[in-house]
Amino acid sequence: MDTRQPRRPSNQPQPHHSSPSTSTPGSRRPDSHGQGKIGASLPSASPSAVDSMTAVADDGASTEEFFGKSSAGSFTAQIKKAIDLRLGRPTTGSQGNSSSVPRSFSGISSTTSASSSTLSYVLPPRRQADHLMELYWFYVDPLYPFLDRTRWDRAYNAIFAGTAMDLDERIFMATLNVILALSTQLFESQSPDQREQSSETFFHRAQELLPMNPWEPGSLELVQCLLVTSQYLQSTNNPHQTWMVIGSAIRMAQGLGFHLPETSSSRSDPGERELLRRIWYGCVLMDRMVSVTHGRPAMISRRLAKSVPLPTESTTNEQSAIQNAEYYSFFVQSENRYKEKETYSDPESSDGEDDDLDRVVQLDRCISRWESRLPKHLRWDLLESNTDKIAQRQAVILRMRFLHARILLLRPILSRFCLSPFPSERPQAEDNLQARVIQQSAMFCVTTAQNMINTLVAHRSMDSTVGLLPAWWYRVYYVYSAATVLIAAKLRPDVFSAVEIGQSWGQAISLLKTHEQFGQSAKRCVTALHILSSKILQANSRGSLGREVASNNNGILHPDTRDDQMPPHMIPDMESLDRMQQLAQGFESPVPDFNPRDFADFDFNVNDMSWLNDIQGVWELLNE
Repeated sequence: MDTRQPRRPSNQPQPHHSSPSTSTPGSRRPDSHGQGKIGASLPSASPSAVDSMTAVADDGASTEEFFGKSSAGSFTAQIKKAIDLRLGRPTTGSQGNSSSVPRSFSGISSTTSASSSTLSYVLPPRRQADHLMELYWFYVDPLYPFLDRTRWDRAYNAIFAGTAMDLDERIFMATLNVILALSTQLFESQSPDQREQSSETFFHRAQELLPMNPWEPGSLELVQCLLVTSQYLQSTNNPHQTWMVIGSAIRMAQGLGFHLPETSSSRSDPGERELLRRIWYGCVLMDRMVSVTHGRPAMISRRLAKSVPLPTESTTNEQSAIQNAEYYSFFVQSENRYKEKETYSDPESSDGEDDDLDRVVQLDRCISRWESRLPKHLRWDLLESNTDKIAQRQAVILRMRFLHARILLLRPILSRFCLSPFPSERPQAEDNLQARVIQQSAMFCVTTAQNMINTLVAHRSMDSTVGLLPAWWYRVYYVYSAATVLIAAKLRPDVFSAVEIGQSWGQAISLLKTHEQFGQSAKRCVTALHILSSKILQANSRGSLGREVASNNNGILHPDTRDDQMPPHMIPDMESLDRMQQLAQGFESPVPDFNPRDFADFDFNVNDMSWLNDIQGVWELLNE
């Protein structure tokens, strides 16, 4: 049987997923390894003040953790205060006493004092576990192939049957519970409360089981467990755990020699050899991903990242080998894309108006070449001819990652263009080739954002499943990133079509509203975008259009300034007024009871583009 081609999980009603504590045969099996108390050695699972994927701090919370140049500073604080006001939430200073409790004394750390001799394995009903495993094999494993499915299935069946297995039982059970927690997050038909409760229950069990003794040598199985754990933690509010778990996986893998080409090359079994390579490149990939999202340096150097041969997966079964190679090629291509991304994601690599346009063009050429060289089954332009659902999803996700990479690359150029003078106000000497390149780059950035939104709309699932798209927390992030680009385009109505921008804006807001069922993130996204949109429209209506600095040192026109008190070049003509009216109409997708006057005290400087360039800082308010 082809182990790399699981059937798509059924949409039929599944076993009740809110009771993961149910015991089944084999669930009371005593541990056979006799390890000491281990639960308290892993950091607590209680949520921190910062979101894992986006490095976002809670309101009123402080942290000593470093998150690079991703914070938008006072702007983030202002917009967060405005959104809290809109949603009726208490502002800074009104948080409860829970925030003063040290994390080391919260969460499950107080429940892990039981000795290993009394620790039991608790499993959900077999049917529920099977369904969650189906979700993992269909949605996660094709993207992150960290496990050997043949070996895993043997151990999985053994644990339910109560028979012996050839793996460390404690590590296997910890990994299984992490997988169940991650798959529960992908079970999108559940309510947010039910999904969070079930997911946290599974993960707490994994924490109780996972031996995180830094003085003991690691193992292949433990590295696998840590990599899967890092996947789950990206959906939570535990950035410190995310960062440390990935770091532990890397150090453990290096301690086992996985970073050396001879370690895998010396294995005679092809499956084992390729598994070691996949695990090492899994460490590289997760290292790059968390470095980008946290704004921190990567742990694995570029030299070490390339030292091991890429996984190619060969087996004695030719047909299975071809299928496996296709699935693994997605993993390899993802790693290659992050190698490109780390080059331009460094905040030190660009400095406002000193952006190196040649470098931007060169990097765009690199990612374009990467996309053009993708295998056929991962090609976006060949998607319709692909009949394999897993390969289709891989192609769609690679396309979205490619579009997001291009947005990150071009966003500083868009910011520069939106703050530049209009052609009618620009000296003739400034109408040069560089100015034209900047304009075309800005237009390309907006088009890319529209393509991102169109991709999400075209492939959204209508049956309460993940479908061909990434997990819901990634979808919300992608939509928000694209929508902020559309807001920036509003600063230049002389270039960007109000009708087209308005249409894409409506699609973005509609997408976010459909994701409100998954939690507060999408709802806060909608409110944040409307506040930004409202403030920019107000600035435009005063004829500012990104030019307040020219007339006011602090970059803000007084709201009572009359047209006859403004410099002639600041008074908009009828054509400009028509464009602004079209933009205002195109962005009318109101939040119920949303009144822009409620945020009159929100000190917004249209020339401070931190809401666009430092999007991770603004994203802090979206995931609490």
